[in-house]
Amino acid sequence: MQELDERLIAGKPTACQVGVFYLTYFPKEYRFHFNAHNLIVVDKQGDDYIISDPIMETLVSMNSYELQRVRFAKGAFAPRGQMYYPGDNLKEATDEQIRNGIISGIKRNCRDMLMIPGSFGGAKGIAYTGRQIKTWKNKLGDEKARGYLAQLVRMQEEIGTGGGGFRFIYGAFLQQAHAYLPIDELLQISQQITATGDKWRDAAIQASGIYKGRLGTQADYDNMGDRLIEISELEKKPLKS
Repeated sequence: MQELDERLIAGKPTACQVGVFYLTYFPKEYRFHFNAHNLIVVDKQGDDYIISDPIMETLVSMNSYELQRVRFAKGAFAPRGQMYYPGDNLKEATDEQIRNGIISGIKRNCRDMLMIPGSFGGAKGIAYTGRQIKTWKNKLGDEKARGYLAQLVRMQEEIGTGGGGFRFIYGAFLQQAHAYLPIDELLQISQQITATGDKWRDAAIQASGIYKGRLGTQADYDNMGDRLIEISELEKKPLKS
């Protein structure tokens, strides 16, 4: 905490890994025991830390006790006060460095989505989850199956690292990359990825309908599973190209 204060006094915003459960500005629905959330502490005013959190629409604040509690939360992936920030000797990136970074990032994304080992990661994992959802009603019962879907939507669209929002971000990245790599295929793939994001949002609406009890037949679960299986195939196509 002392090192963080010293950085803030020097006018250096600092990112921190934290636990989610005790984030006082989070709605209760978002709080669960997950220790790999990230935020940026941008300033300190008295005993209050000013925070930019990717989940929140505006700056928020926490006092020193509250911030210390989440920075040193216990459990799996305990953050242990971890901080990270740009080095002091940064130089403006050249166009060549940006181009190389874009190419490296695209290659890594394709590798991670298409060639990750096992059946439950990457694009394969999306289809795997879809097949699993089709079995939940009979295997788990209605109440537990609805709870699983609620957790899936929460991690997919609200607080996690998947779903439509991240496809829109990646589509925008490919669109902006075209300025450095004038390959028209990047614009076409950007549109495809963005369309996949719309499919993710539609799937979230379907899952929410089941959770809230407006839907609930086996056909509704099958529909939800089929949506993810379709998304899996849609994501493979541009990644392979």
